Amino acid sequence: MKKIFFAGAGTAGHVEPALAVARWFRVNHPEIEAHFLGTSDGVENTLVPAAGFPLHIINKVPFPRRLNAELLIWPWRFQRALRQTKALIAGADLVIGFGGYVAAPAYLAARRAGIPIVAHEANAKMGMANKLALCCGAVMLRAFGEDSAERVGIPLRNEIVDLARLQPAVRRSTREAALRSMNFDPQVKTILVFGGSLGSMKFNEAIAQSQREISRRGYQIIHAVGAKNDLPSAQAGYLPMRYIDDMALAYAASDMVISRSGAVTVTEVGVLGIYSLFVPLPIGNGEQSENAKVITARGGGELVDNSEFSATWLLANIDRLVAQADAWSAAAQKVDLPLNASAEIAGRSLKVLAHE
Repeated sequence: MKKIFFAGAGTAGHVEPALAVARWFRVNHPEIEAHFLGTSDGVENTLVPAAGFPLHIINKVPFPRRLNAELLIWPWRFQRALRQTKALIAGADLVIGFGGYVAAPAYLAARRAGIPIVAHEANAKMGMANKLALCCGAVMLRAFGEDSAERVGIPLRNEIVDLARLQPAVRRSTREAALRSMNFDPQVKTILVFGGSLGSMKFNEAIAQSQREISRRGYQIIHAVGAKNDLPSAQAGYLPMRYIDDMALAYAASDMVISRSGAVTVTEVGVLGIYSLFVPLPIGNGEQSENAKVITARGGGELVDNSEFSATWLLANIDRLVAQADAWSAAAQKVDLPLNASAEIAGRSLKVLAHE
């Protein structure tokens, strides 16, 4: 029996695509065992066991991005994580990396053990871990880009793919049903606001200060505040929630999105044709800004710097943004991104397993 280790951990943006591919293997090649590497505090601790896959824990070793005491002890800590990973993946036939803190030790351990590697780069700008994967001889697959030999897209949940494939008339009726299920008026333009699995204090503050005026102007808001943040009171035309369990339903109800620009979010709103205001999270190597440009360059949204976004900015621009969203929707515009990424990544991984 073949065994694959998935190295995707930390955030839902790393874990969910890996799970989508693992599920494809479970359905189409049940003879292949799928295992996951993770750390003790990532979302994989909930998502992976819930999906029925074994999770193996290693130490979390983030690379310090500035000179401090952590940088001095980092090599020792990384070597310990590397030893843990090497012991766990011993006997594996393939490692597939999707990013997060487990990816770098997984790539190095696999290289030293002679285990082939497939790496998926979700962002428009390649991160440090996948640059390491290339040095380790990985087969590189990318979500975005012009190279068709590498571009496979991002694995999406089946309900998102199903929504993306609806004809315009069916999509409109789906929108009405989704809004009615939330006790919203289908005749009113609806804005979906979310900041990722942990929410966004920046978004929460801006909406708290502008929500009444936005509602007064005749718009409805669905607002995910984050699981650990205080939940505001619901009002007419304003539905706050800590976490959106059914993203397909939320997307179906929405005429416009305000969000960060993680790779999964960018792909979802692109294939669904929902005009979006992206406020890139100012972290890492600027990958969120590059992700947003995949959509904004095609007219499907707008990008505003995190430092500029505020209630004042939002109120000054919301009418214009909703009008642009209406025009984008009326033209049934979408950004052409792959919808079959799970099967494509799995298929190419099978070729690596077969040494083709």
